[in-house]
Amino acid sequence: MHTALRHRLNWRPFSRNTWTILGAVLCGLTLFAGAANASAPLAEQDATHSREIRLPAPDEMGPEVYIQDSALPTSPPPDPQVGDSWVWWLWVHTSMPPHFEQATCTVRGKTDHGYVVVDDRQWNVGIDQADVDLILERWENTSIGANPDMGIYELNSQAFGDPPDELDNDPRIYLVYFEFGISSDGFFFEFDQYPEGHYPGYHSNECESLYLNCAHGPSPSGDYMIAVAAHEFEHLIHWKYDENETSWVDEGMAEMAMWFYGHPDNISQFNSNADNNLTVWDGNWADYIQTYLWTLYFYERYGGGPALYDVVHEAANSTAGYENILDLYGYEDDFADVFANWSVANFLDDPSLADGRYGYVGDELPTFYTMGTYSSYPTGQYNRTVNHWGTDYYRFLGFGDQTSVRIDFDGADTNVFAVWGLTLRADGTTEVQRVTLDPATQVGSIGVGGLTDPADEVILVVSGVQGYGGTNYLFSAQDDPAAVDADSGEQLARALQMSAGPNPFRGQLSLNLSGTELSSGGNVQIYDATGRSIRSLRFGGAAHGSVDLSWDGRDEHGLPVPPGIYLVEARSAGARAAQRVVLIK
Repeated sequence: MHTALRHRLNWRPFSRNTWTILGAVLCGLTLFAGAANASAPLAEQDATHSREIRLPAPDEMGPEVYIQDSALPTSPPPDPQVGDSWVWWLWVHTSMPPHFEQATCTVRGKTDHGYVVVDDRQWNVGIDQADVDLILERWENTSIGANPDMGIYELNSQAFGDPPDELDNDPRIYLVYFEFGISSDGFFFEFDQYPEGHYPGYHSNECESLYLNCAHGPSPSGDYMIAVAAHEFEHLIHWKYDENETSWVDEGMAEMAMWFYGHPDNISQFNSNADNNLTVWDGNWADYIQTYLWTLYFYERYGGGPALYDVVHEAANSTAGYENILDLYGYEDDFADVFANWSVANFLDDPSLADGRYGYVGDELPTFYTMGTYSSYPTGQYNRTVNHWGTDYYRFLGFGDQTSVRIDFDGADTNVFAVWGLTLRADGTTEVQRVTLDPATQVGSIGVGGLTDPADEVILVVSGVQGYGGTNYLFSAQDDPAAVDADSGEQLARALQMSAGPNPFRGQLSLNLSGTELSSGGNVQIYDATGRSIRSLRFGGAAHGSVDLSWDGRDEHGLPVPPGIYLVEARSAGARAAQRVVLIK
């Protein structure tokens, strides 16, 4: 799936005078796609379902397959209608090597902003009229996310910009369904934005098209495949505004298109090994999830929808583009700062900590795995590496009678690292400390005290926050009676607890607050997935340490808010508690 052709090919987009293909992948979002915090359907988890298609150079491609009936038109009429047929160039793998094939396709549905065109050989085989009707309903009018009254066309146009209209003077987008001949899901074909014959060996249908598989896979009208259409549509839009954007940026935006529709990819693989360079796109499943989480985090923390829109329209690419947007919006953080905080947020995923920077609102993250666990001290010294713009996590536990630990770090002098100590105490307290590193030597230490419960843990987070330099580092841990108590770090105790239910809810959400800080009263703030405050509920002091409140799903003006994910945050006397809730119809 998922990508503009130029990105899956691992080459820079064509100049108008040059033709070079360095050859690699084209499509296939597949494994483990599903709604947040849910298991994906088996059809989407099938390990035989290929994620990528390699696009050969012209001399590696199979012979073209031509139509037998030369009387068929090879381009659409001026105003295509349902039932009109003409010949399309399709790129298929039904026989190997892959090749272009001419096939008769027919318009099976039409709306103000789209057509569904189906290869005649797949009509009432891989896709039928009920599928077409639902696809166009989702394209034009409705979605399953936070904005159910908006279809994919409007969602993507609002989030990323108006789509291009390069050659055919028809604002509608063609959604073309055929059998790929390989288990992949969809692609955007950049060749279609240029006249036929512009690139020898490749063909153009000379119109804005998204290609989707309707054979031997998930239902073409299921939410997963409709989300794939949203993903591919983002690539078409991104091509218009920044055709040479790096793959990881474009892919992250396309993943967000699925999130806006309401069916983001299931988070897996990346959480098993976060030592994956964010800025290098290899087309692996972990790359999709990593770019998705990065873009969702940036969206929630650094400017919401307008910031994503500006990233798409920003001429500078990769990290430089993000740096420019951070400057444009007046943030003191640079790309490295955002990456460092994001690496902690991925492990903790707790928006109740600090100012919310260590968690997400819009998705529930699974456990992020550590690269090693240590329970005997001193540990000895370990020599490890971490990718540029990648992260390692290590767990220290089993302190027993040992009540403190010191962790020493020494990174390659030619790189820059972000190193953190996360103390996860058995009483529910979380402490986050950034290790101060010498700028010249990348050497530093962290001390944690008060480890009195056998269930107490310390997590070492090591990130490479520079795009060059040595990737190796050393670390060790030992008992240190002189270690400071974690009060010197950023102490994030939960002196306030909150429960919210039922969750998901419709109608009324019941809230119960408890804790030692309630005697002074406080307030509950409710935020939507963009971080916008939509409702405030105030409460007085609680003599018995407990307060019951409710939220009726309405904003400050008494208007119902749309279904979606919300963050409910309680504050009282400096203490804070938060919980995600889901409002359903």
